[in-house]
Amino acid sequence: MKKVFEHFKQYNAYSAYAAKSELKTEVTNSYLTWIWWILDPLFFMIIYSFIVQIVFQTDQPYLPVFVFIGLLVWNFFSKNISVSVGIVNAFKGVVTKVYIPKYMLVLEKMYVNFVKLAISYVLLYILAVIFGVTFTWDIIYTIPLIALTFLFTFGLATMLAHFGVFVNDLANVVQIILRLMFYLSGIFFSVSERIPEALSWWMLRINPIAYIIDDFRNVFLYGRGLTWDLFAYWIIVSLILIVIAIRTMYKYENTYAKVI
Repeated sequence: MKKVFEHFKQYNAYSAYAAKSELKTEVTNSYLTWIWWILDPLFFMIIYSFIVQIVFQTDQPYLPVFVFIGLLVWNFFSKNISVSVGIVNAFKGVVTKVYIPKYMLVLEKMYVNFVKLAISYVLLYILAVIFGVTFTWDIIYTIPLIALTFLFTFGLATMLAHFGVFVNDLANVVQIILRLMFYLSGIFFSVSERIPEALSWWMLRINPIAYIIDDFRNVFLYGRGLTWDLFAYWIIVSLILIVIAIRTMYKYENTYAKVI
């Protein structure tokens, strides 16, 4: 682990600078510049709120905010997972010429998407005020939930970045799994309330995104407090995944340049 901390200290500046450059490029190449980072989640919220309320005729309280929370967590997770599979190949010019821990490439993309997540997080509070959500001190627990989202996403993305070097079709498999996860994560319904208890118990323990979205809504909308046992469980799982993923990358990183 000492090696990891030393490399993080040494190369994190590169990841942060690369993320900043990518964000600037997005702004430069878009007519709407950074405004699109707000419009993108907002439009999706409107679309899915319409589907849930009009088509399925649900009476879910604070529905637009309810859906927006699901999209906030899901977009950060899915965007990072999608790009991670081919990230080593995407940075072929860097990987084959200079040394950099490959998980720092994953972090660079995560920094980009974290900035967008932060903007969506601020927008969430604005929407909550508009739709009359009553705030409680429990909303402070959204911060550790976002930290958990970052940790688990980093661990899984790093592992997929490794296997993506050797398995060309992995990106297609990941997209199929993400589509399935989208419908099983409670983006526009409540897993704990709409799914039978026996099944929801398992869903919250095998799908971290389902848990994070469910608890995020509990603390933000309903002031119910954090489910500490599940939170601790997924923190431990995330840390174990990160350790395994980073060790795997260090073990095989010398072969990446030969494969790509």
